[in-house]
Amino acid sequence: MQSPIFSVITTGKGEKDRKALEEAFGNWEIAKKVFEGESGKSKAIEFIVVDAGENAEFPEIKDSTTISPKEYDTYRSGLWNSGVIKYSWWDSPAIGRNLGFRHAKGRIIVFHDIDSLFSTGTEIDDDYLFSELDEYDNYFKMMYYAFRRKDVVATVPSLRPRDRLNLGRRFGIMGLNFLTRLSLKFPTIKIYGIPVVGPSVPGCSIALSSDVVRKMSNNGSGPYDPELGVAEDQKISRLTATFGRVSYEKKAGVFTRTQNRVSGGFDIAKSLGYAFKGATYYMFPDLFKYHRHSLTI
Repeated sequence: MQSPIFSVITTGKGEKDRKALEEAFGNWEIAKKVFEGESGKSKAIEFIVVDAGENAEFPEIKDSTTISPKEYDTYRSGLWNSGVIKYSWWDSPAIGRNLGFRHAKGRIIVFHDIDSLFSTGTEIDDDYLFSELDEYDNYFKMMYYAFRRKDVVATVPSLRPRDRLNLGRRFGIMGLNFLTRLSLKFPTIKIYGIPVVGPSVPGCSIALSSDVVRKMSNNGSGPYDPELGVAEDQKISRLTATFGRVSYEKKAGVFTRTQNRVSGGFDIAKSLGYAFKGATYYMFPDLFKYHRHSLTI
């Protein structure tokens, strides 16, 4: 049986909003169907959903593998027993992503947030777009061609908020896209082994060559640092860049939920506050192991 092109790996813990999950999983299926129909490749995308517990019941999704909370807890306990993590209570999305990769068969690995949507390349995307300036094609199509036509080891999408009419959050995300694109122009620089400069990609979504992910998993624990609960995305994107170029794909869109992450009010001013407060975390991630996000303003 031919291996899939993409393995989409997502992990959820404490996701109680079933409606949001249904919206996300329905969107993923549509994006998959459009790509497979246009490319003529059947079963080109698999979804690996890691259930880390305390979630609403996950909606069904075709061509998917769901990893149970029991398997997740067993895996996490194994990390503690073997000394990979120092505390039995420690938990982080990085652990779920690493576990999901153990089940992946695709040539391109997409680490993706469970509440983020893909651009489908159809009129469905209009619900999340603010104007004709947002031009997106099918996420999987754009990522597939990027890996085929460019000499890259990873690709990152253009982000937009799912709550498209909130201009503050929209401009905040646009600023984040700009900083991401700017960071991709710099090589990874390490100080005392810590990658402090280089590509800094938000954790909503990133696509990597499976070969590179395996190279970063040589200690057996997976590509993500399981000891990090904050800035693990910045660390993995900087380490990825040591293997080759990371590209920004403007027409590969990801619509991400911001309501629970960015408080209301003066969002642009608060975005600057978040950036200032989180700068030390993101610049020196290894100094904040076993810390959780505490960036509320």
